[in-house]
Amino acid sequence: MPKPSTADFEGELRVFTIGTERVVWLGRLVATARSDFKPRDFAERYLVDDLAICRWRGSRIALMEKAIFEHQASTFRPRIPKNANGDRLMPHEDIYHLAMAHNPEAHATVLAALNRLDTRYHRQFCTTLRLLIGLRRGGQPPVDDTAVPSSAKPVSKAAQKQASRKENTTCEPSSITPLMM
Repeated sequence: MPKPSTADFEGELRVFTIGTERVVWLGRLVATARSDFKPRDFAERYLVDDLAICRWRGSRIALMEKAIFEHQASTFRPRIPKNANGDRLMPHEDIYHLAMAHNPEAHATVLAALNRLDTRYHRQFCTTLRLLIGLRRGGQPPVDDTAVPSSAKPVSKAAQKQASRKENTTCEPSSITPLMM
C-alpha cells in the first residue's frame, strides 16, 4: 500500500490553519514528523500527526506573543525629559522606556490567555509523546480499562515500583525557543 503524501492530507490540514497561515508549512511539519518517527500503523500515525499539530499551535502562540510585543514597541512614544541644551536629563532613559514599551500590563488579559493556551498545547504534546513512547514499547496501555484475569499472579511492591519508574516518562518544559513559521 502506498504511503500518503503531503497532498493527500493537505485538505485535512486546512482545519488547523487560520487566516494567512500556510497549509503547506503545516503539511511539511507533519511530513517531517512522519519521516522522523516513521509510524507503523494508524494509531502511531494519529499520534505523530497530533504531535506536529501541537507543535504548530505552540508556534502560533509564540508568534501571537511576538506580535503583541512588537505592537507595543511600535506604538509606544517615550517622553524623554531634556535640559535647555536638548540633552537627556537621565542617561539610561532609553532603557527605561524600552522596558515600559514591553510592559505586559497593557495586554495582560491577552497574554494570560495565550499563556494558558501554550501550557495546554505543551501538556497535550507531552501526553501524546508519552502515549507514542508507551505504544512503541509494547507495554501496558496507558489507561488500563481491561479486566485482570483471575489467573494473574500478584506482583511484589518492588516490581511495581520498578515498572512504574520505567513507564513514568516525564516531559519537562523546554527552554528551547519555539519554531517560527
